[in-house]
Amino acid sequence: MQEVIRQELKKIINQLMNLKRPDNESEFKALAEEGKVLGYYPRDFGMEEWDWPQGIGLYGLNKLTNQEGFGDFREYFANWAEEQIARGLPLHNVNTTAPLLTLMDLPQIEKLALEWMQWVEKDCPRTKENGIQHVTSGDTSKSTVNLHDQEIWIDTLFMVVLFTAKMGQKYNNPAWIAEADHQFAVHIEYIFHRESGLFYHGYDFKNANNFSEAHWCRGNSWYTLAAPEYLDIVRDAIPAESRRLIGDTYKTQVDRLVQLQSADGLWHTLLDDSDSYTEVSGSAAIAAGMLKGIRMGLLDSSYMEPCRKAVAAVLRNISEDGTVLNVSAGTPIGKEKEDYKKIAIAPTAYGQALTIVLLAEALFHEGL
Repeated sequence: MQEVIRQELKKIINQLMNLKRPDNESEFKALAEEGKVLGYYPRDFGMEEWDWPQGIGLYGLNKLTNQEGFGDFREYFANWAEEQIARGLPLHNVNTTAPLLTLMDLPQIEKLALEWMQWVEKDCPRTKENGIQHVTSGDTSKSTVNLHDQEIWIDTLFMVVLFTAKMGQKYNNPAWIAEADHQFAVHIEYIFHRESGLFYHGYDFKNANNFSEAHWCRGNSWYTLAAPEYLDIVRDAIPAESRRLIGDTYKTQVDRLVQLQSADGLWHTLLDDSDSYTEVSGSAAIAAGMLKGIRMGLLDSSYMEPCRKAVAAVLRNISEDGTVLNVSAGTPIGKEKEDYKKIAIAPTAYGQALTIVLLAEALFHEGL
């Protein structure tokens, strides 16, 4: 199995680095304009932009840096960053912070990473309870933003908070680590639904509600993947009660996810709605987060079986040329739960990347 995984990874990596917009993009665009599908965002489809899909792409490649047979991707990271800077960077927002989780390790990006961290600390819009407001790039232009006034989204933990924690550790800055810790606490308090053991997509402080109360697969996967990653980054730099809160929430969520895993090994895009399609990017991130949890001792070996099923399912969704199939496109918070079923299916940079993250983590588990 390990050799099969390595072979598939090389195909997926090649496709990520060369991923272009889909051949039927005009069809996607037309259907989106008619309201028949949702989630058409051109920036999702390749590595040409500086935004969250590309940030996840860099993160995925970084998981393989110096693993046997994969070498060092730092030259690619440096060249990618240089090209993006030359083209002109987008406005600071939650999603455009994501590439810096990986790029901050490059010496030539240090100044930029510190400037971006100052935006996180002092200038990014805040909600009540001092949550990081989920500001995103404009739908059609990197020179505009969508403010999502007084909204927090679960995505923020992965896109900004991991970077904040990693910067805090790198520069020995307790205030930045405390900021990251606070964001985890706020997002858990307002987005985690304890009765179901799952996260909602977000919370609206203006209207004091969780929008359509959808338990979206990829949204939940951001927590499943971010929680062990965060605990690995901060180690003992956060209070024991914070570790318990994050760890207990993670364990509760994972236990519910195991119950909801589909017979095909994936998870439904609406986790608790078996009529919604099963989706690969969120499933890959869920399984990757579980495998990392096992490796860190957050979960015991009994969780290997659902991970094994998920890895097999994801491998079945990789085409001959390395394209990861059945990935849902960009997903804004839906006004209705049914909106999540209308999200377009298309190859994306983050679909490739989250599959890389899963398979890279699988290489640590010989018995998989």
